[in-house]
Amino acid sequence: MPEKKDKTYPSQFDKVKEITDKLEAGIQALFESEAFKNYLKTLSKFHDYSLNNTILIAMQKPDATLVAGYTAWQKNFGRQVQKGEQGIRILAPTPYKKQMEVDRLDPITQKPILNPDGSTAKELKEIMVPAFKVVNVFDVSQTDGKPLPTIGVDELSGNVTNYEMFFEALKRACPVPVGFEDIPSGAKGYYHTVDQRIALQEGMSQVQTVKTLIHEMAHQKLHSIDPKELPPEEPRLTRNAKEVEAESVAYTVAQHYGIETSDYSFAYIAGWSQGKDTPELKASLDRIRQAANEMITAIDDHILYLENEKNIEVISFAPKEPVPGLQENGLYRYYSTQRPVDIGTFPKPADNKPVEIHNYDSRIPVEDGSMLAWGYLEYAKPLTEKQASDYELRPAPAAIEAPQKAENSPIEVSKADGRTSVLKELAERKTASQGKNSHKKEDKVTHKETSKVTHEKADKDPHKKAHKKKEETR
Repeated sequence: MPEKKDKTYPSQFDKVKEITDKLEAGIQALFESEAFKNYLKTLSKFHDYSLNNTILIAMQKPDATLVAGYTAWQKNFGRQVQKGEQGIRILAPTPYKKQMEVDRLDPITQKPILNPDGSTAKELKEIMVPAFKVVNVFDVSQTDGKPLPTIGVDELSGNVTNYEMFFEALKRACPVPVGFEDIPSGAKGYYHTVDQRIALQEGMSQVQTVKTLIHEMAHQKLHSIDPKELPPEEPRLTRNAKEVEAESVAYTVAQHYGIETSDYSFAYIAGWSQGKDTPELKASLDRIRQAANEMITAIDDHILYLENEKNIEVISFAPKEPVPGLQENGLYRYYSTQRPVDIGTFPKPADNKPVEIHNYDSRIPVEDGSMLAWGYLEYAKPLTEKQASDYELRPAPAAIEAPQKAENSPIEVSKADGRTSVLKELAERKTASQGKNSHKKEDKVTHKETSKVTHEKADKDPHKKAHKKKEETR
C-alpha cells in the first residue's frame, strides 16, 4: 500500500502570485480585441507628460484622467472646454537657439585646438537653450462634445458579502482618512497627495466602492513619497506605471476576497499600458505582489479584530495548523512584516521587554512562506493583541501542534479547501476561550455533584439525618 503523503497548502504569497499570473493572461487577451485597437488609436493623440508635470497635475486636480490643451481638445477630439473651467497649469518646453562662442575641437581627438600663442581657439556655434513657460491644460471632465471610445465597463455593479465589516476593515488598514464626496470630474476616487486623504465618489455600488478604495490605498502605499526623497534603487515611475501598479494591486486584493473586478480592471490596466507587452506590469510585478500581500495581511488582521469585537461565531474552512505560542527556546516570537526592526517600531512594556531582536538583510519569506518579514522580536511573555496590532507585528506559529477539535465544536475544519484566512485565527482563539469556559463549568458541575452525594449519605445515616433536620429548623 503506497505511503500516504501529507497534503500541502499554498502560502498566501503563492496565491497572490497565482492571481497576478491570471491578471497578465487576461490583459493579453484584451489586447487582441478590436475595441482595444480603436481605443489605442484615440489614446495615442494624448500627450505623454513628464514626471514633474504629472505631479503638478495631481496637486491641482487629483481626479484628472485624460489631459490636453484647449485647442488639442477641439482639433483632435471634437470636444470643447466648458465655459468657466479653470485650467491646470503645467510647464511646457520652449527651447530657443542662440549663437555662443565655444572651444574649437579637433574632429578626430575631440580635444580643444590651440592657437600659435597657446590659447584655446574659439568658434561661434548655434546651440539650443532649454527654457519653459507656464501653459494651461484641461481634463476630459472639463470638456463636452464627441464621446471618447472606451473598453471594458464604466463601473462595476454588485454587492459584497459582509460589506460593512469589510469596508470598515479597509478603512482601519488605511493610514490616511477616507471619505465620500461628489467628484465633479466623474472619477471614481483619488488620493490627495497634499492633504494626504482618500476621496471616494458617493453613490457607487459596493463592489466599485471597495475596488476603488483598494486602488487609492495602493497609490498611498506605493506612490505617496516625493520622487526626490526616494532612495537611488527605487524606480522613478511614470503616471502610466503608477496607475498600472495601483489597479493591479486592487484586482489582486479583491480577487483574494472573492470580489470579481476583471471586467473593469483588465481594461483599466491595458489602457494605461504603453504597449501590448505591458512593460509597466512586468517591471512592477514584484512590487505589486509584495504590496498586495502586505495589504491582505493588514486587512485580515482588522477583520479578525472586528469579528472579536462583535463576538461573532465563525465557521472556518482552513487546514489545521499550529497556533501562536511558545517557541522551542521558551520565548514568544513576533515578526515585523512591514518594516525593519528599529527604535520606535516595537512595543516595550515595562514588565515584558524584548529579550531578542533580530533583523534580516532584506524582507524575506518566513514560516514556510506564510508571510514576509524584515526581522523578529522575542519576548518572555506574549504581547497583547493591541500591542502587536499597534506595531503591525505578526506572531509566529508555535512549535507545538494545535489541539484536536472537540466534539460538538461549532468550528468546522476542512482539509479539502486550502484557503487560509483570518477566520482560522478567530476560530482558534474561540476554541481556546471555550476550553477555559468548559473548565469553569466542569468545576461547578463537580461541586454540585459532590454536594449532592454528601446530602444523599446524610439521608441514609439516621444520626446525620436527625442533625440535618435540626439545622433546617434553625
